[in-house]
Parts: sequence; structure tokens; C-alpha cells
Amino acid sequence: MKQGSNGHSTPQWHKKIAAKFEPLPQYLIPVLQFVQTEAGYLPPEAMAATAEFLGVSESNVYGVASFYTQFYFEPRGRNIITVCRGTACHVRGSATILQDIEKRLGISAGGTTPDMNFSIETVACFGSCALAPVVVANTTVHGRQSSSSANRIVDQLATETSAPATRKKPARKVKKTKAAASAARGKKRSGIQKSNRA
Repeated sequence: MKQGSNGHSTPQWHKKIAAKFEPLPQYLIPVLQFVQTEAGYLPPEAMAATAEFLGVSESNVYGVASFYTQFYFEPRGRNIITVCRGTACHVRGSATILQDIEKRLGISAGGTTPDMNFSIETVACFGSCALAPVVVANTTVHGRQSSSSANRIVDQLATETSAPATRKKPARKVKKTKAAASAARGKKRSGIQKSNRA
């Protein structure tokens, strides 16, 4: 039985997919999107389960998945740093920014750090030329970047990723003492008496 790094075997993926979709070939892309949302990439076990469930060949599944740039065959980092390499960004120094981010993280574009905290990607043009050079950190667009400002973004994300999640302590209920309770009752009674006098 195939078991992937995410812990799901092919039969388990089959079960997860069957709970969401009908076994029809036209659902191939939605199934792949579902798998990637669940796993962060397309594990081989899920690809096999997709082919089996939809009644198509694995080569067909891989062909469709490899055609679209939205799909990934390798695990990606928790934080995705994307550097625009469009003309406007390139002219304003995006190549240097990319090199400095690669040096800072110790990986090349297309790679993921061993601790799975970061992946670096590039895009041909992000479409925000007026903000060039552009760096996208996860889903946040940062315009007019320099090497130092881009590395500050990386440092901030590294701090947030490594920081342990702090749980808010529930508000403590203050127990009323007998004296406080009797004083509160006394105030209520005096309020009633005042309203009666009025």
C-alpha cells in the first residue's frame, strides 16, 4: 500500500476524493485543486487515487497537472516568496533582490528550505509594473522593494514561523465574597426603596 509523506495512502485519498466528487472525468481539475489544497502539493498517492476514481489513466492526470502552473509535484514551504522578473521589475533590480533572497535562505528559485519554512518562486510578470520591483510574500504584494526591504520581509516571516503559537488565557471569573454579595444586594434594595419614594 502506497503511503505518502503527508500520511495518506492511495486508498485513503480515494476515500477523501469520493466524499467530495462524483466519479466523472470532467472533475479532474477540481479534484486536483482539492488535493493540492489538502496536501499543499500533488502527492503520487493522490494522483494514483485520482486516476482510479475518475476512470482515467495516470498519464492523463499527470499531463493535465503538468500543463497548469497552479499545480506542484513537490511539497512547498509554509511561506512562499515570489519575485517578479518582468521587464519593469528587472530594470529596477529584481535580479539582485532575487539573488539576495536566495543567499539569505540558502536555496535557489524553485527550491524549498530543508525545514519547509520557505519556498522561492519567480513569475514572468505580476502585473503591478507601477510598483516595480515587486516581491510577493505569501499573498501580500510588496512594491518598490530593495534587497534590504525584501530581506526584512523574509526575516519577519521567519520570526513569525518560528515563534510558538501563543494561546490567549481565558478571562478569570472573579468569585464574589459573601461580603461583596451582601453589599450588592443592599444596593439593589436601596435602589428599589428610592424608586418607591419617587
